[in-house]
Amino acid sequence: MFVFVVLVLGLNTLYRWTARCVWVSTLVFVAITAAFVDHCLQTPNLSPMAPGMLFVAFLCVSMMANTIMATRGGSLGLNNSELIVVYIMLLVVASLATMGLCETILPAISGLFYYATPENKWLEQLLPIMPQPLLVDDGAENALFFEGIGPLAIEAPYSIWIRPLLLWSVFLLGLYVSMISIAVILRRQWVERERLAYPLVQAAQLMISGEDENRLLNRFFRNKTMWTGASVSITVGLLRMINFHVGGFPVFILAWTLPLGYGQGLTMKVLFDIIGFSYLIGPEIAAGVWVFSLLAKAERMAFSAYAVSQEQVVFGIVGSELLHYQGLGALLVFVGIGLWVGREHLHKVWLAFLGREGAARDDDEIMSYRGAVAGTLGGILVMLVWFAWLGVPIWAGLVFIILALAIFIGIARIVAEAGMPTVITPMTAPDFMVFGLGSNLLGPSATATMATTYVWAADIRVFLLGMVANGLKLIEGMDKRSRRLVFWSILLAIFLGITASLWTVMDFAYKGGGVNTSLWFFRNMPIRIYQTAAIGLESNGVYWLGMQFMGLGAAGMLLLMWVRQRFLWWPLHPIGFPIMTNWLMEQVWFSVFLAWLIKVTILRYGGATLFVRSRYFFLGLLVGQALTAGLSLTIDYVTGSVGNYVFGV
Repeated sequence: MFVFVVLVLGLNTLYRWTARCVWVSTLVFVAITAAFVDHCLQTPNLSPMAPGMLFVAFLCVSMMANTIMATRGGSLGLNNSELIVVYIMLLVVASLATMGLCETILPAISGLFYYATPENKWLEQLLPIMPQPLLVDDGAENALFFEGIGPLAIEAPYSIWIRPLLLWSVFLLGLYVSMISIAVILRRQWVERERLAYPLVQAAQLMISGEDENRLLNRFFRNKTMWTGASVSITVGLLRMINFHVGGFPVFILAWTLPLGYGQGLTMKVLFDIIGFSYLIGPEIAAGVWVFSLLAKAERMAFSAYAVSQEQVVFGIVGSELLHYQGLGALLVFVGIGLWVGREHLHKVWLAFLGREGAARDDDEIMSYRGAVAGTLGGILVMLVWFAWLGVPIWAGLVFIILALAIFIGIARIVAEAGMPTVITPMTAPDFMVFGLGSNLLGPSATATMATTYVWAADIRVFLLGMVANGLKLIEGMDKRSRRLVFWSILLAIFLGITASLWTVMDFAYKGGGVNTSLWFFRNMPIRIYQTAAIGLESNGVYWLGMQFMGLGAAGMLLLMWVRQRFLWWPLHPIGFPIMTNWLMEQVWFSVFLAWLIKVTILRYGGATLFVRSRYFFLGLLVGQALTAGLSLTIDYVTGSVGNYVFGV
């Protein structure tokens, strides 16, 4: 969002303003280039790949191109279709750069050798059954990667990463092609038939539609109500940022905790992005999110009161793992009912794949339905063969892939409908396979392989399917011919995003030591992966108690969906039930509650007219937070400071 605001508000405006007069464009180009060259000459040891260097170099080149275009009466300013492509590509890269893949995979595939000790016996127990072609070993416990080269005058062993990453890329290609294809298949059902809200792209949608070649400033940024909302988050963020760097400035307290007993507390946080997104959804959806979050808190208290303790080390667990089995059952029913509701559309898509009469039209999609179905099936086949090559039974690989894709579809639907920018699955697919089905069914090799899938299937806060599904909402503003270019733009963004992000993580890890950057990615995550593999190897069968709670969650979701369809007065959307057990909901429920309270009050006393006008205020909260957070990151980059969390969960 920050990059997009800089593009629309800053660069697009600059290009159009300077293009109105050739000499002005030339003067700006000369000034920027002269300053850039002077800085390069006076500053030794500049890194040509540093973000600041890349941005200023891009600015010089783009201003030169803009000057040339100005001589012909044009400018480098992007039109609506081009901005849509840019934003979708930004979403794609954002889903892969850190938690989605790139900051997880490198420590994960090299951490076994670094964190193995005589006490945990990982090298003796795990290494023989781990998928060794996927792991990285430099012969020295990968210490250079985790601790850094430092003053040692040696070259980083980059070549040892090539083969494992190429093998991983085969699986990831199948995964990402299937995700893109599924998003294409579901787009018309979600966008046109069910008309989901898609809060995450509404701000970008208004920015794009607000572009006018005859006006310098985008219409969205001329809205005073939007800037009023932005001023709130900007003021709060600037005070916190200045206080961090200078000290002595007042800051607003945005979080409180109320003790409830039985080891539980009620966390209340004011998160401007959550408030902004939640204001854009229906009151019944928002109520479903915060009410079920409080219900989950009550369940945890009851479990604590009756001494229902944790038996399994499930990823992201809060309280007992039984609640997570419950959430998984509810999520799978949620996905199943959603697919059943869209059965007519899915049937027509299948007819399009077969080339028969009655097929759904696909001229307005980013790829044909025949290609989308083939991409889905082909991607699943590639993943299945990849698992089989690593020694995973065919049935286990198929169950895992279908379960993982179902989880991704469910969370993507929740993001599109409930606008939750930070949400994770109640239970991950590898946890269900390792702890739910057990190693007796899977076998040692398959159990160890399933643990490595934490790389892409565990911390699902941002993931490709969710971002592509949201991005495809924007193609409504494009002509049909241009939409087919979006598919190739997504593939290009995946390639560039992964390549640049992996190189960046590898570069700073070897230079300064990975454990000196992020303890979660470079210590906790790899340790969790191999702990899961080691625990999973202990002889265990199907976890029947968890399966019972999974059935309870499924039955509860069925009942809630039936009640919602049967009784129009029912105030709660069941969308909050599957995700109520994850720890992130404890952090965001209060902000969702605030947005719900404000919205129902405005609708009651001001009506739809006041709601439409007030919507810009809450979009402004998002824009203000994006600008402040981006500015904070820029200052941190320039000054070299770390730990400045202006906003966040």
